[in-house]
Order: sequence, then structure tokens, then C-alpha cells
Amino acid sequence: MNTRKNPLVELLYLLLGILNDILQIVREMIIGSLGKFKNFFGQHISFQAVFFLSLISFTTSYYGFLSLVSDGLFLTKVLFFAVVAVIQIALVYSINQLYIREFFSRYIIRAILLSLTYFLSLFISVLFSFNFYYKIFSASEFANQNVTMQLEDIKENLEDAESSFNSIYLSLKDLSDYSMEKSIEEGKVGGTCDETRIPLPGPRSALRKYESQLFHSHLEEVKKIGDNITKEVKSVKSVLAKFNPKKDDIRALEEMINKKIDIINRLFRGGEISLLPKVLISHKGSARMEMLSLGRKISCPDSKITQKINTIIENLNTLRFLKKVTFFDPNNKHQLIERTINVLLAIVPFTDVKIVATDKVKNPTDVTQSDIKAIGLGFLVDFFIFFFTILSKDKYYPKFFDSNTIRKYMRYNLRRTLKPFVFEGHFFNYLIVPNQKKNKKIDEIITRFQVDKLITLSGSNIEYNELLAVHQYKLRAFKDGTFQVYKLNKAKYDALLAELDSI
Repeated sequence: MNTRKNPLVELLYLLLGILNDILQIVREMIIGSLGKFKNFFGQHISFQAVFFLSLISFTTSYYGFLSLVSDGLFLTKVLFFAVVAVIQIALVYSINQLYIREFFSRYIIRAILLSLTYFLSLFISVLFSFNFYYKIFSASEFANQNVTMQLEDIKENLEDAESSFNSIYLSLKDLSDYSMEKSIEEGKVGGTCDETRIPLPGPRSALRKYESQLFHSHLEEVKKIGDNITKEVKSVKSVLAKFNPKKDDIRALEEMINKKIDIINRLFRGGEISLLPKVLISHKGSARMEMLSLGRKISCPDSKITQKINTIIENLNTLRFLKKVTFFDPNNKHQLIERTINVLLAIVPFTDVKIVATDKVKNPTDVTQSDIKAIGLGFLVDFFIFFFTILSKDKYYPKFFDSNTIRKYMRYNLRRTLKPFVFEGHFFNYLIVPNQKKNKKIDEIITRFQVDKLITLSGSNIEYNELLAVHQYKLRAFKDGTFQVYKLNKAKYDALLAELDSI
């Protein structure tokens, strides 16, 4: 039965064709509208956004570059301007040219080089932008915290030392007064060393008197050291109260504090402090069983003196040499570089650099949450550059053809010549050419397609009724003829049209 002559079938084909045309028109309208929106966005928003953000990134990177390594010469500034400009151009260019698909094609080397260029320029851009954002948002706060914490530590150590020397002074005074009392008591009633001895002025009374004078002789030096430490405590407290990281000379302040530390450490290891334990040890515990007094060896055990001396020695042992301070100076290029590298390492997994709580900051290279925010601003600007560049870049088309092949296709007016005969599919297109429509130009195009492996013959001399309904409607003008049906490589054909459109 010939279905073509059945009126119902004819009507069905007609309705299917009309429906297909309507769907095609709606599809083209939707795609066209989205395309126009994307084009408008790309031309009027994305490009401007990329330019504006690139200008911000360039300015912050250039400022950070100069703040770290510039010698102040005009020629150097011009050179750095050119270097940072090249870095910024490389950043945007590499994003615009890089396509993920190229990692899985013959252009993998190009993709790798572009990705390396992007990440290297991104790293340098963020590295130097950090110094700009850091100085604006975090440097003064960190300098204040860093200096304040170290000064607080010094103050606490000095207050501990002050307390220790006060205790030493009081203990020595108690020992001196106690020994004088015992000397007088020994001369009057005896028994302060040994109840079996007669209480007359003699070696034991002389020993007690000598010990009183000995202990008293150290009081003045201990008092002098204690007064000096009290003076330094007040000085450090004054520095803490007046410190302003925005106005103070951090280097000069560090030098002044370290000089104070040298003075205090010299006091801690001075002759009096190093001699006192040796003197006291010979007057406590078992050493009191054989002591010299008036040319005789005597014993004079006294648990109270031993206890007082142990207290003094414990206080001396608590004294710790103060470590010199290293304050963070936001104008110090070396410290800025170290901090920048540490901040970058802190956001990289599997590194030893940890983020320190703000109230625990001591070292100039400590990384805090404020640092992460500062470097995050640099990353954020470059991320938006990436985002808007991706939105505005052209659709990816593999480069299947060299420039010579493209020039050959240019003379065929390919899109207009083949438009009536190309049918789009999801995975490939169909090229259906009526035999009576074939001419020299179409023959040349088909031959060129075959050479370039764009098409494969799917059917020869196909009857009209053997075509799909959607194809029949569009080709109804040739329903009395036969057709050559080809499968057209969709990716290559779209890439070819894109290349031709770009010329």
C-alpha cells in the first residue's frame, strides 16, 4: 500500500511538519533570547567587570610589589609597572584561552602551559596584593598585638623578679635580725646552738653576730637590684600605656626594650646574685655542724636559718633571663615577605604553619584570622576576574582545521548554501541533499567534507517516503525525487562554522 497517497497520512505528515517548525521556531527564539542576553552580558557587563577588577588587582599588586622590593628610583617603578602589567595580562589571557576539554585532546601541552601560567600569575598577584590589603586592614592591629603581648610578658617576668627580690630582701633582713637576736641571747643565757654548753660570750655568740653582719651586708646590694627592677617595671608599663603602632618607631622601640633586657639580665647574672647562693649554702643544714668561729670548729644547727636560706635560694632559682624581643614592623620588607609566605602556607593543607589566636600572638611571623581575611581579599578579586572572564569568553570549539583549509571553505558560503539541507541532531547532524538539487558547488563541498572526514554516506538514492516525517516536511518540494543522506560530524561542523564566522 502506498501510504503517500492516503489523505490521512498526508495530513499527519503535514501536521507533524508544522509542529516541528513551530517547535524549531520556539527553540530558536529561546536560544536566541538567551544568546542575546549572554552577548549583552558579555559585551556590556563582563568585559567591563573584568577590566575594573583587573585594574584593582593590578593596583594592589603593584603597590605590594613596590612596598617589598622598590629602591625608590623612578626607573625601578616603571620597570615594576611593566612587570605587574604583564602578570595581570597573563592572568586574564590564560583564563580566556584555557578550556578544560583541551586536557583531553591533542592540545594537552597547551592546556598545561596555560594552567601553569594562570596559577603562577595568580600566586604572584595574590602574594603582592596581600601586602596592600594587610597594611590597610591588619598591619596596625597585628603590630599592636605583637608588641603588646611581648611587653606584657616582659612586664610579668619583671614583676615576678621584683617579687622575688622583695622576698629575698625580707628573708635576708629576717636572717640578719634573727642572728643578732640569737647572738645576744647566746651571750646572756646560751643554748641557741647546744643546750649542754655554758652560756658565755664565745665562739657561738661570735658566730651568731658574724652571721647577722654577713646577712646584713647583702641587703644593700639586693635592695639596689630590686629598686632597679621596680624602675624597669614602671618603664615597661609606661611604654605599654603609650604605645601606638601607627605613630611609634617600632625599630627604635625594639632597640630600647632590648637594651633594658640586657641591663636586667646583667643584674640577674651579676656578682652579688651569683655569689649569694654560695655564701648562703655554707650556713644551712649539715654545713652548720662544723663551722669556724674565733679559730675553733663548732656546731650550731638551726632549722629556722636553714628554712630561710632555702626560701632565698628558691627565689633566686625562679629568676629567668629575659629573651630579647623581635617586634613586628609593618614597614619592614623582610618581615612582610616572611609573613606573606607564612600566610600562604597556612592556607595550604599539610603544612606546619598554624593559625594563632589573636591573644596568643608573639612572633612576627605568627598567622592570625585577620591575615587570612587580608589574603582572602586578593583571592576574591582574582576569583571574580576568573568568574566574569569565564562568562564572557567564547564557546569552546576544537581546532580541527588549519588556516589553509579554512580559507578554502570561505569561498563556498557554507552556512547559506547548506542551510536547507542540514538537520540538527543531539549527537550528529544529517545532511540530506536532493539529487535534482545537486550542483557543482554542493558537489565540491561534499567532496571537501569527505576529505576532511566530516561526513559519512548513510544512504544513497533514498525515496522521499523513506525519510523521517520531520525531514519530509522541510523537503516536500523535492518529494518526487531521491536523496543522498549523509551523517555530518556535529562537533567538526560547528567548529568549522565558528571558525568561518570569526573571520
